[in-house]
Amino acid sequence: MILTAAPEGYDRPPLLNPADLPLAPVLRTSEGLHGIVADAGGDHRLWFPHGMARIRLAIIVPLDEDLMVRLNSIRRFHRLLTGRPVRPIPSLQALSASERHRATLMLRAWDGAESGASRREIAGALFRTDFSGLSAAEWKSASERRQLARILAEARAMIGGEYLTLLRDAPRRRR
Repeated sequence: MILTAAPEGYDRPPLLNPADLPLAPVLRTSEGLHGIVADAGGDHRLWFPHGMARIRLAIIVPLDEDLMVRLNSIRRFHRLLTGRPVRPIPSLQALSASERHRATLMLRAWDGAESGASRREIAGALFRTDFSGLSAAEWKSASERRQLARILAEARAMIGGEYLTLLRDAPRRRR
């Protein structure tokens, strides 16, 4: 969610100091302040382009295919700010156990690849099997090698922007 200063003339929005929010972790970049407000029903991920400045709060809402996800997030955050009970993330937006497991595999595989681990080492860590003793031909025909290739391809796509599909409703998300 992109939280910014309301335009001049809007005096009704509340003044908000990002320091008053329980932001953790906080990342300060040249683009502003990024943080997460933990919530049992689903965390609130916030971006303050103005950094720690006290502002009359407005939210920028990109008009893209993720509009409904963004509006739902804004509605939940507004309830948090106004002291009302925050409803959980809708079940259609929440990840299933298998989707969480797949996302975990993708992150672990990508981290391994980025740190310079070989494909065999990554497969060994993910599938809890030692592939170092396999010949090149055996490794080439191993089903785990093909499975790892699919996991890494999916991770690459997620990093390329497809991660937003995780937030969309179930019928669009599942292939």
